[in-house]
Amino acid sequence: MNTEIKNRIDTVNQRINELNSLYHTAAIKSGISDGEISIWSLLLCSQDEYSQQDLADILYLPKQTVNSIISNFVKKKFVFLEHVPGTRNRKVVRLTKEGREYGESRVMWIFQAEEKAMEETDPEEINAYISMLGKYIGRLKEEIEKK
Repeated sequence: MNTEIKNRIDTVNQRINELNSLYHTAAIKSGISDGEISIWSLLLCSQDEYSQQDLADILYLPKQTVNSIISNFVKKKFVFLEHVPGTRNRKVVRLTKEGREYGESRVMWIFQAEEKAMEETDPEEINAYISMLGKYIGRLKEEIEKK
């Protein structure tokens, strides 16, 4: 294997792992699991409606992980599931008042930290990173699917 390319791969993977480690630290500080961060982000910061399947698809999380987290949220009365009229069994996840209050007091700081960090980063660098990572993931996916 080409040493220069291997070093680049290692650096990209190390940076992604470092970012994941920061989210793990934030989760611990908030008293939540790692898997909950992305779900809280969508529930608190998006106006869109999501089913459990939507959350799994958008966040690239296993469906069982999402179902487990949402079941836990239901037990804690943070969310409820609302049947979508005109569908057979589609239910959207809705925050309760208690869930919104909990999320805003315990978790929202993470998303505010993300926003502040993004605001303080050069937009051209961000766009270049997003573009590069998208291309790299697409190409890696193609290579993996060939096997």
